[in-house]
Amino acid sequence: MSARKKNKANLSYRELKREVAKLAKDVLRGAEHHKQLAARLAEGAKNVGRTADNIASLNVDTATVAETRELSRTMQGLSQSANGYASRANDASLVARYTEREASRSHEGIQQAVDNAPVQMANRTWYTQE
Repeated sequence: MSARKKNKANLSYRELKREVAKLAKDVLRGAEHHKQLAARLAEGAKNVGRTADNIASLNVDTATVAETRELSRTMQGLSQSANGYASRANDASLVARYTEREASRSHEGIQQAVDNAPVQMANRTWYTQE
């Protein structure tokens, strides 16, 4: 959020829209980063798997071959986890964008009325119902 530390009650409509849009972009950027990481891990896992096959064909001891294959499986699992995280982050970004559009649809008219009001609005705490 902005340098001015605001609590939820003091967050204006425009600030909320701006923060939700920023959040959606940040989450989408993170999702892209995780997709790239997942691709690099998957490629690394394939390379390590090929290495395991190569050293097995050279009659390297079975424990070393097994450890190399285990490393390949672990890297593949990490790749799948990163892909899953990226997918969920992408979903979160879509939800944030939907929330931004929904807030605009449901509140933009209120904000325009406040902006165009010929009189100054009262302090927002006055509108709070007890």
